[in-house]
Parts: sequence; structure tokens; C-alpha cells
Amino acid sequence: MAALLDKLGVPKNVRLFFEPYFQVLPDGSILFPFGEDTEHFSVHFHQIPSAVIPWTAGNGPLVFISYSAMECVAFLSIYSHAYPVFGQLQFIAIGNYFTGLNVSASKIAMLFGRDILGRLTDIKVSTALRNKNTPIFYSGDDLFEVRGHSFSESQLTLNAFETVLGIRSGIRTLKPRGFNTFLEQLKHQNL
Repeated sequence: MAALLDKLGVPKNVRLFFEPYFQVLPDGSILFPFGEDTEHFSVHFHQIPSAVIPWTAGNGPLVFISYSAMECVAFLSIYSHAYPVFGQLQFIAIGNYFTGLNVSASKIAMLFGRDILGRLTDIKVSTALRNKNTPIFYSGDDLFEVRGHSFSESQLTLNAFETVLGIRSGIRTLKPRGFNTFLEQLKHQNL
């Protein structure tokens, strides 16, 4: 088992769930395979690939999508009490480059950050999952143009986007409390 995950406070049942989907290197750092690329996590750095093939863990009907495998580990570490049957879960990390996904699950939740990049990714991924292309333009003065509608940076969320355009994707967004990412939240809770 990865001592690094133990140091972060990842519960044993969460470590056991993700163990088949990562490799621990001799220096204690962790590799998550994205096809021929890898996500590399250590105490001192976190490299996320620009990969074409996403990382996946589990094969349940409840799908969580993130940019990073470590973000998935952190999320389940914090909220494992809410998901007592891990066999019902599937995690997908897309890396820094989204090329599209073929996800047929009816229950999808996204784990992208609270910042504007995370909220923009929520919109891009949710529309791509529904086979739509949604160009988003930054028009200056903290305004974003999406399909002829203007949103300020603080207003731009998946919910606001879907409400204005009359879309109901059924995709949830889960955000960490008080931090930009679940990994930040886990580090501050346990280090």
C-alpha cells in the first residue's frame, strides 16, 4: 500500500478500492496510468498528463469525472461515508486535455474545481457528454459569451448555463467546501 496515501489520511477501504489502478514507485510516489501517459503524484509535485486515454477505476453505474486520479481518491476519501457500496462507483480522470468521452451511465457527477476553469470544464464536459459542441468565448471585463448569452465570471456555473439555455443534462457538479479542489481539502484536513 502507498504510505503517501496513508499520510494524506486516505482511509484503508478507499486505498484498497483504488489499489488496482495505480502503481507505487520505489521513492513512494504514485503513478496512475492514462494509456501510455501517466499522472505522477508525490509529496513535492503533481503532474497531470495531457492524455487521449482517460484513467478509470471501478465499473459501477454511478460515474464521477475529474481531471485527476488523485482528485478522485481525495473525493472518495472525504465522502466515503456517503457511498457505502464501492462496487456501485466508477471514476474517470480525463487529464489536462479533454478529447471526449463515451459514458452511457445515467448518473454522472463531475469533480472539477471551484475556480472559473473548473466551472468552464463542467460546461464543456457536460455538453460533450451529450454530443454537443459549445464554444465559450471570453469577451473581456470578466464576461463570458456562451451561445449568445453573457455570464459574469461569478455567475458562470453549469446550473446557470443550463437554466438560461433551457437544458437539463441531469449531470451533477460536486464542489469541495472551502477549497478549490478535493485534494486541497484532504491535505488541509489531514496534514
